[in-house]
Amino acid sequence: MRKLLQPLSIKKNLIVFFLVLFILPFLTLCLIWYAKSAEMIEESGIYYNEQMVQRVNMQLDEYFAGIRTDTRSLPGHPLIQEFIKADPNPYEMFRLKGRFPIELESNLRKDMSGFRILTAKGAEYGSPIKLPETMEPFRSFQWTDNFKIAGMTEKDGVPVLVIYRNVIDNVSYENAGTIIMAFSIDQLVKIADIKPNGKSGSFVIADEHGKILYHTDRNKWGGLLPQFEQMNQEGGRLELKGPKGKQLMVYQISKQTNFRIVSETSRYELLGGLMRLQLLTLLVGAVILGLAFIVFSRMFWEIKRLLNENHMTRLREKELELKHRDSLLSALQSRINPHFLYNTLEIINAYAIIAQVRPISRMTLHLSNLFRYSVSNPGQVVSLREELNHIMNYMQIQEQRYENLQFEMNVDSEMLDKVYLFRLIVQPLVENAFQHAYEQHGITPSKIKITGVAEANVFSLYIEDEGKGMPPELAQKYNDAFETIKESKMLQSGFSPFQRIGLWNVHTRLCLAFGDPYGIRIARTSEDGSIFRIILPYMTDVITPRHSERSS
Repeated sequence: MRKLLQPLSIKKNLIVFFLVLFILPFLTLCLIWYAKSAEMIEESGIYYNEQMVQRVNMQLDEYFAGIRTDTRSLPGHPLIQEFIKADPNPYEMFRLKGRFPIELESNLRKDMSGFRILTAKGAEYGSPIKLPETMEPFRSFQWTDNFKIAGMTEKDGVPVLVIYRNVIDNVSYENAGTIIMAFSIDQLVKIADIKPNGKSGSFVIADEHGKILYHTDRNKWGGLLPQFEQMNQEGGRLELKGPKGKQLMVYQISKQTNFRIVSETSRYELLGGLMRLQLLTLLVGAVILGLAFIVFSRMFWEIKRLLNENHMTRLREKELELKHRDSLLSALQSRINPHFLYNTLEIINAYAIIAQVRPISRMTLHLSNLFRYSVSNPGQVVSLREELNHIMNYMQIQEQRYENLQFEMNVDSEMLDKVYLFRLIVQPLVENAFQHAYEQHGITPSKIKITGVAEANVFSLYIEDEGKGMPPELAQKYNDAFETIKESKMLQSGFSPFQRIGLWNVHTRLCLAFGDPYGIRIARTSEDGSIFRIILPYMTDVITPRHSERSS
């Protein structure tokens, strides 16, 4: 640090002067030039693709408009009208079908490679054409579109484009049949056979269902266009991730056919040599950043070391404070001779048994167990079974005070030895229910319920009462404090966000020992009662270095 603060030599001043006045401006201009050049080339490539797509779109519209015009008179042709009205008996069909080659088929378009007629009465004429999947719904003859491009199929193993027209009976004016026409795709290929930009560029024509009619790569013919769902406007641009980086896609939707005409170009191939310049620029920038990193790394690590030392000092101070509090508690507990107290309670129990006063005997026994558990080390980790046995003793005494008090405990016995916690974690919450939910409001305690729920990573213990709960805003304040206040804040001397520190002390003990998310949450509180949730760890999560350090 001292060397960095010393005055720079003339040589170093010159180096800094050269960097600031020459190198940095030069790099800045290079980056700006690259960005502007790349933007212009990219826009030019996109504009070329848009013009190409627009031209192909217009040619396709003209091509299909010609087909529409040339086939417009077919549904009303006298032979077709006679065919759809005829009963499909063999003689009548033989007579009519023999007229089609002379009267009708000789006048069809040259690029029409297949012609077929289906009638509502079941009659059929024409060359076998494999119908696309999109034609299946039209077998009911209930369609309304008079000219429809059904898609691509095969005829004699050759790809063809299928177009159909419905035939309306000129007497009943009902849909009576359909004309299915297969057209060679040679004209479609001729229109779309355009060399795209770059080696990986492509040109695509897809129908209104996203099925590819033409693709630069013939292996993709008949497949689905992956970006079909994103093309929901008349035209636009898309940016996709390809094997060589960003792919620029330009598309238009034909208003006549609903075809998607798409041109795709690799941005990498479009920019060409500019990408290498970009790489060079990044390398130069990396060198400059590396030099800056070397200069400031010492300062960074020194600051980090000082912060760590300060943090460890505060932790040691807090540990000393906690140990001091524990020593005060131990001193207060030591003022009562446990053996004298236990012997006295045993004498009272013996007199009660002799006098056959069983309530006094039971209360004395529960009180003895209660004191024995309470004066033990509060920092000791115990099983859930031990803690709930202590609560049972406590509730047995409370049931002697309140005759109508109901106590329920629903905890799976298999979990009692798999969940661990500190001594005297549950009792403060049960006492809180008696004091603040019942007695403070003049309500006779009626029910306390404890329920255990085993979850994937934690075990939840719910303490429920039917007294009067706290205001919603106070409950929200408690939950916010439980979820947001971090350990560093908890370790501050004398810190407590609330005047009543019972709940906060229990939450702090769990959180500091076991970490997040263990602690207390208020699950529900209202005029009809409250439910407090204690989040506890399983046995495998308790014996950790974190806990060992705090226990030591």
